Amino acid sequence: MKMRSPPFSPEIERALRVDVSAVLLFTVFASLTTPFIGLILRRELGATPLQLSVMSAAGGACLLLSLAWARALCGHAPLPYLVWPSFVARGLFLLMPLASSAWLFVSLIVATNVFGAAAAPAQAAVVERLYPRAARGRALGLVRMAGAALGVGLALAAGQLFERVDYRVIFPAAAVLGMAASLRQRYLPVPAASEDGEGTVGGLREAWAAVRDDDVFRRLLVASFLFGTGCWIQTPAHPLLLVDVLHVSTAQVGVFAAAAAAATLVGGAWWGGLVDRRSSLDALWMMYLVGAATPAICALAWSPWVLVASSVTDALLGIGLELVWMMVVIDIAGPARAAQYVAIGATLAGVRGVLGPLAGGLLIHALGVRAVYLAALALMTAAAWLVVREPARRAVVYSRS
Repeated sequence: MKMRSPPFSPEIERALRVDVSAVLLFTVFASLTTPFIGLILRRELGATPLQLSVMSAAGGACLLLSLAWARALCGHAPLPYLVWPSFVARGLFLLMPLASSAWLFVSLIVATNVFGAAAAPAQAAVVERLYPRAARGRALGLVRMAGAALGVGLALAAGQLFERVDYRVIFPAAAVLGMAASLRQRYLPVPAASEDGEGTVGGLREAWAAVRDDDVFRRLLVASFLFGTGCWIQTPAHPLLLVDVLHVSTAQVGVFAAAAAAATLVGGAWWGGLVDRRSSLDALWMMYLVGAATPAICALAWSPWVLVASSVTDALLGIGLELVWMMVVIDIAGPARAAQYVAIGATLAGVRGVLGPLAGGLLIHALGVRAVYLAALALMTAAAWLVVREPARRAVVYSRS
């Protein structure tokens, strides 16, 4: 007989009320911006494969500052370091009407990535303090499900909206809602750190020592690097596949986004429950296999509607990355080192984020768009295999908290 999960405590319920309301506002912002950025760049502004690659690589380069952001966070309350960088990142979409060329548009997107990356270490610290380990997966899954439920219908409407209204009007309106989401997060009841919960982050030397001394974390970083490279090399290929190969319309992009939101609704519950019941590493290799399905589908896509399937798998991966990887890092690191471990992972993501899109652009030039997806499939499958072979995988609880 399947046991029911225990109810949330009043403290968690209070945090969830704020968190869910912030996510609902953010969902409107994200639904009106993220799915359409590449399409607008390529179709409206005539961005070249080089410009698409530079945008993706520069976004990855922003992650190279993660250790610096984590050091700035050390010893301070994490909530302001989550709220204000994300507020600025979303507010930059107010300037989109001024982006009259592809390079200006790319520059604004890169600037949003700089501030968005600054919030990542603080987000891990906030989550670690806000939700106890036993309920963390369910709580985060519930928050993401709330956003996904709104996103299903909103994505369909957004696709139609972009057919009728200029993006220079839509993006600033979305920015206001995104900024409101950041301001709402100021009311999250984040507890103070416990006496043993404060840790030092340090710089590159301390990061190297952490990787050297933690065998499990080091092996997972190798798998993560392979998987992340597979993700990043696809980024310049996606707009080309949509516009040049399959001739996708904005209405169809809305359908893809709606399918992705529906998948997120299911995935949020499933991933969240899985990491609470089993080892987070078990969830990690499953997530990697789901992610590998996306380039496989894109490599074979013969019609725009086939991308509904890749949108579903990509959404399951996206919610998995948000929930599972954060849980893996927090479980392995414990509260004292969570921000440092997140920063190390993000810094390596920055390395592959710089090299991956550029490598993807070279592959496109040499072998065509679909070759990128085959290379990504090989890398992501190899990453899943490494996690399956991880000796510590069957441990249920890693947390030192």
